[in-house]
Amino acid sequence: MSTISNPVVRGVAPDPSVCRVGGDYYLATSTFDFLPGVRIHHSTDLVNWRLLGGAVTRPAQYRRDGRPGDVMLFAPTLRHHEGRFYLACTNVADEQGNFVLTTDDPAGEWSDAAWVDRQAFDPSLLFADGTCYYTRRTLEPLPDGRLGPVVQCEIDPATGEALGPMRELTPGYAGFSSNDIEGPHLYKIGDWYYLFSAEGGSWKGHMQTCGRSRSPWGPFEPCPDNPVITHRHRVGHPIQTLGHADLVDAPDGSWWAVMLGTRHLARGGFVYHHNLGRETFLAPVEWRDGWPVVGAGGTIELHMETPGPLPSYAGSTVARPDTIWAAGWSTQGLPAEGLAGDAVSGAFTLPFGLPLDAEDRSVGVGAVFLPQQEDDAELTVVLAAAPGAPAEAGVAVHSSPRHHYTLTVAAGPDGARAATLRRTVDDMVTEQSVVLPGTAPVRLRIEASEQRYVFFAANGDEPYLNVGTGAARLLSAETAEAFVGCQFALVAAGDPAQPAAAFTEVRAVWGGLA
Repeated sequence: MSTISNPVVRGVAPDPSVCRVGGDYYLATSTFDFLPGVRIHHSTDLVNWRLLGGAVTRPAQYRRDGRPGDVMLFAPTLRHHEGRFYLACTNVADEQGNFVLTTDDPAGEWSDAAWVDRQAFDPSLLFADGTCYYTRRTLEPLPDGRLGPVVQCEIDPATGEALGPMRELTPGYAGFSSNDIEGPHLYKIGDWYYLFSAEGGSWKGHMQTCGRSRSPWGPFEPCPDNPVITHRHRVGHPIQTLGHADLVDAPDGSWWAVMLGTRHLARGGFVYHHNLGRETFLAPVEWRDGWPVVGAGGTIELHMETPGPLPSYAGSTVARPDTIWAAGWSTQGLPAEGLAGDAVSGAFTLPFGLPLDAEDRSVGVGAVFLPQQEDDAELTVVLAAAPGAPAEAGVAVHSSPRHHYTLTVAAGPDGARAATLRRTVDDMVTEQSVVLPGTAPVRLRIEASEQRYVFFAANGDEPYLNVGTGAARLLSAETAEAFVGCQFALVAAGDPAQPAAAFTEVRAVWGGLA
């Protein structure tokens, strides 16, 4: 037996899709409006994952006109066929629609988009029978609340061209266990085609269901034990929202499922908020009577034993790029001119841009983000020089444009510096400051816990001053009504024409703090 410590990809890693090439596994996760888009991870054992970077790096991959514009990348599907990787995804902004990218090297450059259609989201691919099956959800609500069937057609994945009509796979404009079915993946396993889908929305009613058919076009017989994954009945469990899963087999013949879930503060039989967003969880899969049994009858644990050993493969030669993107940093918008970073030394040059509460991120860079991986965490930085007010630079915890805490430093006309903690929660904004005498570089620190974020500032080597605190629950997904979760950030708000802010000794520590 072996033990899995879940989640296996921590901190904002939703909608996981996995494929295997020999003994190497590759995982794609959603990024929404953050770029590089669609993070690609690599593993040889399904438990220990390394981030390789993002597949989507330029407008030609997510905008039909190839020009900079809005991006909102929903759930991807990652597949490998005849030596080539295929990534199907959706940009739901501005009716852009569904597209396919390809590459021979998942850690390198991906192709421009081959656009398929504009409807709905959650596209998936199956290569079988000499055909590429393109499967996605619909979004055609009926007055009684049913949201539409899963649909499918054949496509040419190189061009996105449909090679046949779009057909409905699920009857009744609903799912197998709810009125809503999404995130479909079709597999051919033996003589059966399996339709593996999410239902119930991405909150606490989330689940995974399964149907099977002898034909890729159905009809699909529902699994008698649907849903095959869910914690909707485990209301006090620290893992919630399980679903949106993908299946993969190992070289030894074992089967596994990756899925999204959320870790919650659970105390006294009650589940409270979560700040880390939707993460990637892993569970073993057994096949009984031709149906998948995931984890312990559809449930999983933070620490769970597997019926056999984990996959093991020591021969991988996949190299991880030495970039800040491979270290997990991202922007809200394309990485712009003047942005530079070295995740090893912790040095960043960040051009000034709009503040975090700006809905439009198109002017300057202004911020780089790193998903918070544990409730118990710390971020420390050194800011080489304080910008002159009204510009400001510093650190932040960000959940949404209307839910964030920032600790920034600015110098007044007389050169006097101050560190200001600004708490933005919906339409409520509060501030408090401390004076930082002197001209030495400023040290800034965020200490995170399940209950609160504490912010510190120091002049040079002097002791830290406690600038203030902010409640963790006010940045939670429940409060912000956001999918993404909390991220640490370096921020520089001000005129983009001025010299960029210089950060050094940027360090994030996850877990194990006193």
